[in-house]
Amino acid sequence: MTRTRGLSLAAIITLLLLPLALEARIDPRCESFEVRLKKTYGFRPSQLDASSQNAKAKAMDAIWTAVKEDPATLVPCLKSALAQPTQDGWFLYDGNQLLLSVAPSREVKQALLDALGRVSLDDVDLRSWVATTSALGTEGFDTSALGRRWLAYPKAAYSLPEHGGYMVDRENGAMFIFGAEDETFATPALTEICRTSTGEVKEIAAWLLMSQATRSALQAVATLNTDGLSPKAIASRAALLRAPDLIIPRNPPRTTRKEFLEAFSALLAGDQAPFDHLVQAVPDGERDLVAVVNDTDLATIRRVRRWFIARNNQHAIEYYNQFCQILMTLVWKPEVFHKDVK
Repeated sequence: MTRTRGLSLAAIITLLLLPLALEARIDPRCESFEVRLKKTYGFRPSQLDASSQNAKAKAMDAIWTAVKEDPATLVPCLKSALAQPTQDGWFLYDGNQLLLSVAPSREVKQALLDALGRVSLDDVDLRSWVATTSALGTEGFDTSALGRRWLAYPKAAYSLPEHGGYMVDRENGAMFIFGAEDETFATPALTEICRTSTGEVKEIAAWLLMSQATRSALQAVATLNTDGLSPKAIASRAALLRAPDLIIPRNPPRTTRKEFLEAFSALLAGDQAPFDHLVQAVPDGERDLVAVVNDTDLATIRRVRRWFIARNNQHAIEYYNQFCQILMTLVWKPEVFHKDVK
């Protein structure tokens, strides 16, 4: 009796998908678009003169315009091009930003996160790079590796012309990145940087670690090797361990927990007006906040802190520092420094 060999499931699936794959490969619209991409990209902005940069900028603008005008056709083509192996970090960076603008998804944001780690910092607008990184941090992505890149970059600085020419330095940029991501990512990353780094980088990481206001961060601060830190940082660490400057709760409070939580909810949804109203009504409202909230509200307050620092300017730093003190008031207890305390 003759036995008939059957196709494996994998082979059947391959045969079924092959026509679709061939159709995508021979689609003339994708072919012509890929030709345009190859002509447009494959360069390093920092290695071009001003005239060549302008010419490339116009070509990239044309790519962006084409994709935005016909996303149904060109988004699949762009996705396909970005999925191909390439050493062109600039294309991955610019192309994924374009893709995010027309077809946002968690997958695209992850690809952009990877591109932020591959593109040369000499080629990017540092302000845009930091802002994109901190925005991804607020959305739950682990941006710690990008924070390390920033700290290690020799030219880590840029200005904010609309904010009086404020200069964002290495420390500010690190605060924007590590401060905007979840503390479960930031705290261990900063702890490791403190352990393995020296000089300015260790100093910055130590200050940021002391600002995390989490139990694990406080425990890390307690065991921090202070060799190489400035006298100011060493004194601040000692004060934090012994008796930090905490906010005195107001009794009775002038603002209710419900009012705070409603304002925070609106803020995180993009409406800052209710929060601003509370600030205007009670300028020292932090005294009320620490009086009325409880441990179940800590996660929300941390999200608010991240929201503010992701604004990436000097005013964001002021709010960040204030919320650091609020969180420290709510978290700090002498027993926190025992390792068995969760």
